[in-house]
Amino acid sequence: MPAYFWLNEFGALVQAAFGATAYQVGSSVESKQWRDVDVRLIMSDEQFAQWFGPIERVHANPLFHALTLAFAELGKRMTGLPIDFQIQQQSDANAKHKGVRNALIVAPNRGLSYSGPTDEHIADAN
Repeated sequence: MPAYFWLNEFGALVQAAFGATAYQVGSSVESKQWRDVDVRLIMSDEQFAQWFGPIERVHANPLFHALTLAFAELGKRMTGLPIDFQIQQQSDANAKHKGVRNALIVAPNRGLSYSGPTDEHIADAN
């Protein structure tokens, strides 16, 4: 269960960084037998082009490579799961993917809020 929470925390971090939703897809959503957890950040076609240029040349884009590797590693460290992270253009993702997508999000207000230390916290620390 904690890995599920961490996976959603990772998804929320990805969404905050890119302004687009990350999805868990593939065998880890559809069965109990999986070797890795596929996480796909799906950007609108326009946003993808702004960040990385034309999809036909994306694999030559160093920013695309760096972000893919960095977020894959971050996901692994946050969740303890073997994360396969990919950034996809929406039209390309929709054309290729036919299975279930599980949006990785954390509700912005889970009934928890933190507004910094209060006078009571400061007094307790002293």
